Amino acid sequence: MSYIVVAGIAVSVGTSLLGNEASKKTAQKQIDAMRSIEMAKIAEQEKVELEKLRVMTETQRIGFMSNSLEKYREALQKESTIRLRDSWIYVASLGCGTGVLYAISLMYSKSGSNGNA
Repeated sequence: MSYIVVAGIAVSVGTSLLGNEASKKTAQKQIDAMRSIEMAKIAEQEKVELEKLRVMTETQRIGFMSNSLEKYREALQKESTIRLRDSWIYVASLGCGTGVLYAISLMYSKSGSNGNA
């Protein structure tokens, strides 16, 4: 009977040791899986933060370009207005000059016809 008890104890201890070892492996696999999940979460958060920074930088760059284009448009509009004003002054000056030359030519033609007659 003592052999049966010893054998039962040996089987019990062996089963316990095997069960304990299997439990350790299972626990280690679960720990590794949880660690992998946490690392993936951290990596994803980092990617999200980097994308946020990239989008903010791009938004600022577009804002600067927009402001620059707006100022450039205003400058062109002012320059165009000045050129139009200057063009009208030039046309008016040409008209006045032509009028003066025509008046002088009329005066010469009348004085020339009065002196000949």
